[in-house]
Amino acid sequence: MKERPDLVTGATGFVGSHLVKALLRRGRPVRAFVRPGTGAEHLASLGVEVVPGDVTDPDGYIAAADKAARVFHVAGFVSFMKEERPRLEAVNEGGVRNAVKACRAGGVETLVVTSSVAAVGGGHGPVEVDETRPWHGDESLGYAATKHAGEAVALKASGKGLRVVCVNPSIVLGPDDPRPSAGGAYVILAAKGLRWSVGMIQGFVDARDVAEGHILAAEKGKAGERYILNGANLRMAEFIKTCREAAGRPGKVFTLPRWVLPPAAVLAEWWSDKRGIAPNFTREQARMARRDAAFSSRKAQVELGWKARPLADTVKDTVAWFERNRMLGP
Repeated sequence: MKERPDLVTGATGFVGSHLVKALLRRGRPVRAFVRPGTGAEHLASLGVEVVPGDVTDPDGYIAAADKAARVFHVAGFVSFMKEERPRLEAVNEGGVRNAVKACRAGGVETLVVTSSVAAVGGGHGPVEVDETRPWHGDESLGYAATKHAGEAVALKASGKGLRVVCVNPSIVLGPDDPRPSAGGAYVILAAKGLRWSVGMIQGFVDARDVAEGHILAAEKGKAGERYILNGANLRMAEFIKTCREAAGRPGKVFTLPRWVLPPAAVLAEWWSDKRGIAPNFTREQARMARRDAAFSSRKAQVELGWKARPLADTVKDTVAWFERNRMLGP
């Protein structure tokens, strides 16, 4: 009898592609549900069954999940622009609703949903936030709010034959990041010689470890629970220094006060609008930088047996991959 495959949405994305490779290494048959035109040819060459479609289409999702063993709902949408709120809601909340419906229709017993630490919320200073932090409702950022809403849909649906587990990665870094991801883009900027930062603390994690965390969550995660996946917490100045040193461009990094960010974002949005391009810094991002984002992964370590590699190794591998692929310039 043919083994039932694992379905992965967002399989052409950064985290999704690493998850597909991790599942294949375990000998698992994989089915990928991908948006048309997102370059899935390499997946087919690996023996992955590719199903075109979109997570916002409930009927397409149901067809893709039919007779799947497990569903890994990795697909998501990241934006910090107010005008993108409808798309954020459709993908980050509506997509999870469709995942639940598809699992129930297809007899899937395990659903792992990729959430985010943004759905947990930040804190203040170096004190690490864990899964018990209550949602204050004041994280009005579109991305954070919609990821939290999608996570709430997922966890509420756990039961009646469907086991749902959420994983919450912090900023994801790592090799094999061709687009690049938001975290990868920041590594590139830092490695090229960025000389300033703000005083906030951020959590970072390796994409390869995030992929392992998804599989461990499917195997060992408790139904209706979420697990933060975070490798290390660093002040941004220290992170930039680490990236610069890995690229052979050491140097001093200056820390700016956070109050400069809102007016800088207004200026960036005005200049981008004038030029007819998307801004590289927005008011929503400036608001996000008002808080720190240090996170604890103790729950994932204890309950799942999850481990994260040293962040310095991740940065070295990431910078080396970008260098090999000529993404750091001269």
